[in-house]
Amino acid sequence: MKHIGIVAEYNPFHNGHAYQLEQIKKQFPEKQILVIMSGNFVQRGEPAIYEKTLRATCALLAGADLVFELPVYYSAASAEYFAAAAVRLLAATGIVDTICFGAECDDLSLLDRIADILYNEPPKYQSDLKYYLSKGYNFPKSRALAIADYFDTPDYSAVLDQPNNILAIEYIKTIKRFHLPLTPVVVKRKNSSYHNSKLTEEFPSATALRQSLKKQYYEAHSLTEQAALLPHAFLMNMPLCCHSFLSEHIYAKPLFFSDFYSVIGYALWANKKNYDVFFDISKELSNHLDKLYTDNTNIEKLIEAAACKNYTQARIRRVLLYILLNIKKNETAYDKLTNNLSYLRLLGFRSSASPVLHEMKVLSSIPVINKVADADRILTASQWETFEKELHIHALYKQIFEEKYDITMPSEYRQSVIITDF
Repeated sequence: MKHIGIVAEYNPFHNGHAYQLEQIKKQFPEKQILVIMSGNFVQRGEPAIYEKTLRATCALLAGADLVFELPVYYSAASAEYFAAAAVRLLAATGIVDTICFGAECDDLSLLDRIADILYNEPPKYQSDLKYYLSKGYNFPKSRALAIADYFDTPDYSAVLDQPNNILAIEYIKTIKRFHLPLTPVVVKRKNSSYHNSKLTEEFPSATALRQSLKKQYYEAHSLTEQAALLPHAFLMNMPLCCHSFLSEHIYAKPLFFSDFYSVIGYALWANKKNYDVFFDISKELSNHLDKLYTDNTNIEKLIEAAACKNYTQARIRRVLLYILLNIKKNETAYDKLTNNLSYLRLLGFRSSASPVLHEMKVLSSIPVINKVADADRILTASQWETFEKELHIHALYKQIFEEKYDITMPSEYRQSVIITDF
């Protein structure tokens, strides 16, 4: 039997994610749910608010059956790269035939039509895209306007204003591009949109939860007060099982982009005038960042100053992350991102999913890593080089956490695969 795949970040896991898992279980009661989840750095170009094993455990407690990690080369990339790599990994498992995703638009035929245009790029679309780019619009806005013009339907541009719709379209586009044997299924997001920063809805967005926690966190006067924020911020916005788990876990303390200020500042200083060697940074963008950077720049102010009609804040955050993590152009070519995926790293699974995991190890087209200590034995030299760099990147995340909270996290070598029993 083939199973269901989900691409997720769970940053943090909340009731909307639990609702999606519940709907999938209702629609496909015999199938298991495999999740490809971002690791410690996420697609919006920031560190994950909680460490990856905590978020993976929440997913398992709420109904996922197996959780695998999306490596940082892809998890911190733009929507196209993020989606392409994640969907390719789902296909590589050999046991997934359906991909389910949440989106503001649940008209699958509409999403498919837009994906088809973005994949094939007919001449009219190309000319309209160039026109809007020449007018000074950034790429996402130009693309949305070009799609609206192509279909002669202004409302279509609104579809591409929502990040989850964009990801849904990119998932479908990847299926088309690589002729993958995956069937897309969409679950309509309930209540809050991705950008909604209010906690008043039944299903508030992850953005709202992060902003609320960050605001309360910085208004607290001590680490003791900060540690007590979790129940207040999340009690009504995540499943009880997840809330109980996080409220009792010593590592359930948040990291924010600003916590990386000192190391980002050093990386900017060390690479001054050479930012264009890093992924997704043109010479023009490199010069733009170079003019804005000063030794004492506040990272949030730098992002605001660097963002303009040509560069979104999300892109600025991502490229700052590439500089910090030393992710260079030759390491993230599109061919490598989508055609030469190296491995699947297991983060956790339900004990009831053991048979599926054993089947996947036979059918997967790429190695499956259970224990980090075994990775150098089952990976090729080039695969191991990529994986080893990934380990160093996660060590940085844990180092910042340790310095902030004076709490030591286990290394990647000592971190066991999560197994939950039900």
